[in-house]
Parts: sequence; structure tokens; C-alpha cells
Amino acid sequence: MATKKKPSSYYLIGINGVAMTGLAVMLKEAGLTVTGSDEAEEFPTDALLNRHDIQVHKGFNADNLTPKPDIVVVSAAYGPNNVEYKAAKSARITIQAQSEALGTLMSRYEGVGVAGVHGKTTTSSLLAFILKEAGFSPSYAIGAPDVPGLDGNAFLGDGSFFVAEADEYRKSEQSKDPKFLDLPLKHVIITSIELDHPDVYDTAEDVYRAFYQLSIKIPRDGTVVACVDSPLVRRLVQRSVDRHCLTYGFSPQAHYQAVNVEYDGDQTIFSLKNAENMIGVFRMNLPGKHNVLNAVAAIVMAMKLGVSLKAAQKAVALFKGPARRFELLGTHNDALIYHDYAHHPTAISYLLDTIRTRFAGKRIVLVFQPHTYSRTGKLLREFAESLASADHLLLLNIFASAREKSGYVTIKDLVEELKKLKPDVEYRSSLDEAATYLDSFISKDHVVFLVGAGDVYKIYSKFTDR
Repeated sequence: MATKKKPSSYYLIGINGVAMTGLAVMLKEAGLTVTGSDEAEEFPTDALLNRHDIQVHKGFNADNLTPKPDIVVVSAAYGPNNVEYKAAKSARITIQAQSEALGTLMSRYEGVGVAGVHGKTTTSSLLAFILKEAGFSPSYAIGAPDVPGLDGNAFLGDGSFFVAEADEYRKSEQSKDPKFLDLPLKHVIITSIELDHPDVYDTAEDVYRAFYQLSIKIPRDGTVVACVDSPLVRRLVQRSVDRHCLTYGFSPQAHYQAVNVEYDGDQTIFSLKNAENMIGVFRMNLPGKHNVLNAVAAIVMAMKLGVSLKAAQKAVALFKGPARRFELLGTHNDALIYHDYAHHPTAISYLLDTIRTRFAGKRIVLVFQPHTYSRTGKLLREFAESLASADHLLLLNIFASAREKSGYVTIKDLVEELKKLKPDVEYRSSLDEAATYLDSFISKDHVVFLVGAGDVYKIYSKFTDR
């Protein structure tokens, strides 16, 4: 019987998404031929693809699939209506979802997933960084354009561990099955469970069920590290009677409790204890209590995988954080300008609490660009409540992602909801108008945060262009 030929060439539809870019880089590192396509616009991942000499077609065209690749991988943002998808189907090329292709890559390693509605990117970045600094040479796939201290956002290492963000979003246009169920994980961190992605999940209970399915896929000799400060995670742990669960949080009920949180300039200091035993003191460059939890999750899992306490402490102190998370872009009119990826009401609340602590005495200017119509509409009141405490608030139009071009809600609905709580909300229809407005009043008394998962960060380049 003839041996089935191993695929040697891959074509990625929607290659500029951070998860797809990471996959492309790893496939190229594995010695395979990799090309792809995406919308004809600028992406934060362009530089990473260029660095790895991966050809990207700007715009979709059936002719791009010449020569014929062995495998076509399709981002969850695209599906059967895409012209290249149709061409691949007609040519009988094997088509995979991103999560399926990633799962195949991971199958040669001991999979370590980081799941949760919040904190996946920071936690997975830090865990990969700790393992790297401790000499474990991990593989990893991170959901950010870049991670200082790591080799980009994806890498195939020589060690046995593969750290991956385990995403709860649907795997494809045709299937609402969550991506993380395609990953062969032996260990998983679960940071939080609540309603998000309302284009896929109707209620928080639906999200919970997806995470429960993930937890019972973990083998009995694997590990679940779970944050019991999240009520739905706590419930999941209580149901997981036949799985090894290590819990963490600020709660005294956690196996690993974060205590004595202090701030020293740009640094956060905290202690970690297990029952009545103090494990050690950690110093890190990440701000905010939510990042203390992210760090604890990474530390607990790293130590479970064999990293020493001393090595973990040293690595945490060196870690700078992933791109687009509390990232300093520069200054304008002597005001500090930051970018943050927060695009859920809970994440925005965490962010504002952190800004107040880190920049006590400064006036907070928050520029928010909502991401997806379904999320904005479903969580309209929650968005208003989380945003209202900024000193100055500027809203931009809802960012129309590739997977959702329109919806029943508009930015006007969020403005009206916010004005019930904060009458002085500003709105601008373009990045240029927003830059002009900010330029008119920001000064050294302000700290400006450009917030959202779209292209809001480009406002800073509008300043520098001038």
C-alpha cells in the first residue's frame, strides 16, 4: 500500500491575524513552504511575516493558489464565501481550520494551554518566557503581534513543552465548536469564564459549558490550574472531582494565594503562599492586580512543569509583557500615550483601576474603539458602566472586523447609554478627527490610553506624522 505523502506546502487565508501569523511562522520553521493572503491593508503582523520571508498576497484571488498547495488553512474570519476558499474546494485541496493545523503541530509535544476570557496572552507569554529563561526551550503560539524577550509570537523549540493560547472562539464559519477543543493539551490554565463573543455564545452558561468540555479533555495525569476568584471557574473546579486541579487567586480558599501586593514605581511586588507556607516574593514589570493573577497562573504552572522557584522569580522580574498590553507608544504635548488591547467591559475596568494606581494625580484620557457589533450590542450597559469613570472619554466608530462587517447596534447607541452616566462623552468619526481633538487639549497633566482590539493605536502615528 502506498504511503500517504506528507504535506509540504501550506496556503493561509487570513494570514495576518495574530494566530494565523504565528501558525505561518511555525510552519516555515518546520521547513515547509508557506504563503497566504489577507485584506489589502496594513496589519501589526506585517513586519513579522516579512522577517520570516513569507509571501503575502494583498487581497483574495483564486489565482493566488497557483502553484497548488497541499493544505489550505482558513482563519475563523473567513469561510465558504471567500473566493480562495471556493477555489480550494473546487481543486479538492485539503482545507483545515487554524486550530486544526495548530493541533497537528502540537501533537509532537506536551501541550500546555492557557484559556480564559481574560489574560490569555499575558499569561501564555509569561509562561513561555519563564520556561525559556529556565532552559526548557519551549515551543509557543501567542496571540500578540510580538513579545519582547521571545522570538516573535510563535516558535518551535527543542524542548518537550508547547505553550499555546487556547481560544474559546469558534473554529470556523461552519462550526461553532471552540478552537481549544482541537488542541492536544495535557495541561491547561483557566483564568476566567464569563460572557464574551456573543456572536457564538448566547449566555455565560454557554461559555461555561465550552470550558467544562475543555477541562474534561485534560488527561488524568495532566494538570488544571484554575483561578477561583472567577465564580464560574470556581464552579468548574468543584465539578472536576477526577482531575488534578491547582487553584490560585486572591481568595484564601485558593491553593496558591497572592498576598501583600505593593507598587514601587513601574514595578509590582507580591508574595505567593500555599496554605500557611510562604513560597516567595516576586517582583514584576506588569502593572495591576489582574496581572498579579496572570503571573501567579504562569508561576504555578511553570513550577508544576519543573521550573525552580529561583528561576521563576528571576524570569518574572525580567519579563516586559506582550505588545499591545499597557504598551507605551511615546509622548505628545508632554502627555504619555499608551495602547491597550482591552475590548471587554471587565478588561476595561481592570485597565482603569490599574491606570489610577499607576498614574495617581494624572487625568485619564481614554479613547475607546469598540470591537465587533455583537459584543457592543450585547454588553452595551456593561461597556457604559466600565468606561464612565475615565476623566475624559472619546469614542470611535465600532471596528468592523473581517468576521462581522455590520450589526444592529451603532456607536450612537453606546454614546446614548454612556450619557446617562457621563454627560460629557466625546465622539469622533475618524482617527484623524480623534487625533485633532486630542492635540487640542492634552498636556503633561494627562495620560492617554488608546484602547481596543482594532486600529485605534494608529492615532499615535497621526501625531508623529504631523
